[in-house]
Amino acid sequence: MKYKNLHSFTLEALFGSIKNQIIKQNETIRMVHLMDKNNISRTLGIVRFLNINEAFLKPVHQKIVSGEMLGKTLFEANIDFDKEFIGVIHVELPDWLKNDFNTNQNKSLGFFSKIVINSNSGDNYIYSELIEVIPPEIVDAFPDKTKPILNINDNVNSLLKAGELKVIIQ
Repeated sequence: MKYKNLHSFTLEALFGSIKNQIIKQNETIRMVHLMDKNNISRTLGIVRFLNINEAFLKPVHQKIVSGEMLGKTLFEANIDFDKEFIGVIHVELPDWLKNDFNTNQNKSLGFFSKIVINSNSGDNYIYSELIEVIPPEIVDAFPDKTKPILNINDNVNSLLKAGELKVIIQ
């Protein structure tokens, strides 16, 4: 994985330093804001952790659930991974998220992806699934992410539900 392909890199190029703020987290689901220096959320990330039992990944996963940023932490630990972009979801922004994004817009985009770890044993497995919802004002900073998801499956739906987000049917 090339660092420049990470979502956080794009945000840092736009806004400078980005920090993580965990909103809620349990064993499998984590919801975070990626905040700029003015404490404005530039992304709401909703992550489902799937496979965390590989010995080489456990200390890195522990750092992530302790508050570190997912992609950056995997990258800095030299974990061989790929972020597979699946598609775009149009979402309605609840009032709390419009406030955190500092926007008056009612809808935006969520990017659904999977983090695939290339393990030492030669097997690849899905470490996590995630939706990254961005403020509508920065949609144009992600021009290559335009493939719509036409069928919202249970995996995507449960992540949206965790973030209290509703899909807008296009």
